[in-house]
Amino acid sequence: MHCAASYSFQQIVENSEFSKLYRINETVYRALVEAFGDESPLHIDDEYARRSGFDRRVMHGAILQGFLSNFVGMHFPGKNSLILSVCLNYHQPSYLGDEIILTARVRQKTETGSAVVLELKFRNAAAGTLVASGKAQVMLRND
Repeated sequence: MHCAASYSFQQIVENSEFSKLYRINETVYRALVEAFGDESPLHIDDEYARRSGFDRRVMHGAILQGFLSNFVGMHFPGKNSLILSVCLNYHQPSYLGDEIILTARVRQKTETGSAVVLELKFRNAAAGTLVASGKAQVMLRND
């Protein structure tokens, strides 16, 4: 079991930024398909995806949501956090093998409810392109 980070509400500073690199590998892809059964041809058939205007099969947007869940629960703010809301906009497709850098900037702290608003950016590490962006509201619980 991995040890999760544990930032307290008091330790978090507005405009601070945290990043983590993730890789969309076969294990992540297969786990999502098996868990949720989304076998849309755009996600599982390279030829269909090419005919639809993409380089190859497009990875599910839920993979990025999974990376966000790992990031918030394990890296920042860590084990005492709970995602209250997420709004993501997808700008570019992600493909199997892509490395994605998730960057979260603390945009706001709210004393009531000990919550923070994170500005999120998911970038393709090789191309530098913005894959998705958005915001998440995260509550920090007292241990």
